[in-house]
Amino acid sequence: MTLPTHGRRAASSRSARFRPTVARDSATPRGAARSTPEPSRPTRRGRAVRPAFSVIAMTFVGGMMIATSVPALAITATDTEVRASVYAPAEDTVHYEPQTVEVGSDGVMSMLAAEQYNVEAAPPPIVSQVASVGDVSLIDTDAVVWPVLSPDRRSSGFGPRSAPCAGCSTNHDGVDFNPGNGTPVMSIADGVVVLATENGGGLGVNVEVQHNIGGELITSSYGHMQFGSLGVSVGDRVTAGQQIGLVGTTGQSTGPHLHLEMFGVDGVRFDGFAWLAARLG
Repeated sequence: MTLPTHGRRAASSRSARFRPTVARDSATPRGAARSTPEPSRPTRRGRAVRPAFSVIAMTFVGGMMIATSVPALAITATDTEVRASVYAPAEDTVHYEPQTVEVGSDGVMSMLAAEQYNVEAAPPPIVSQVASVGDVSLIDTDAVVWPVLSPDRRSSGFGPRSAPCAGCSTNHDGVDFNPGNGTPVMSIADGVVVLATENGGGLGVNVEVQHNIGGELITSSYGHMQFGSLGVSVGDRVTAGQQIGLVGTTGQSTGPHLHLEMFGVDGVRFDGFAWLAARLG
């Protein structure tokens, strides 16, 4: 019989395959395993599981990257539910109970007498004429201090004395403090600087400050200070205790000391140490 070469009934080009018949030992049971196992071949199901597992692993890794890189606010930005802001101030829920005071039966109620107050206008400032500055208003002050930290160490006092050097006066117009060379010199009260010079003649490096103390215009003068130690200029306002220079020995001086002079509007010098001691003790 000749088979057709075309069509559905055409014979396969491949030759028929015959499986060889393996002779079994009569002693071997029909269902027993073969002595030489055939190598196992992966099934189609096993081949399909591997790509699926890879896809799942990559999806998990991508989800973790998104979760750790996208800010929390970006994820919740589409949240339609109204939530309280973390920056909103917390409501104060503290309630204070009114305080009560219990008074014993032996307590006595008394009315306090009304106190009387007298209102006084502040004293008017003193207007002083300062060279190269003009009119300067000085407010009354009660703050007064010593010009040096060790006022007990003094040499010449105010008034008559034996002249300590040729050209020195026999009537001392001030008081000499001896706290030591380079010791700070301070303004005795608030005021305005009316003189600041390194060429003060016999007083050497000299500063003058005007004050309104108790409604009275008083000038304090600091002489014989060190060259280059001036810390103020004419027209500067100073406060009580402010440093204006350092103790030195410039001008007509026999050694480092501070020569302090004090005088009023009339220019007459008075005992500055006695005046300060009366106020400072």
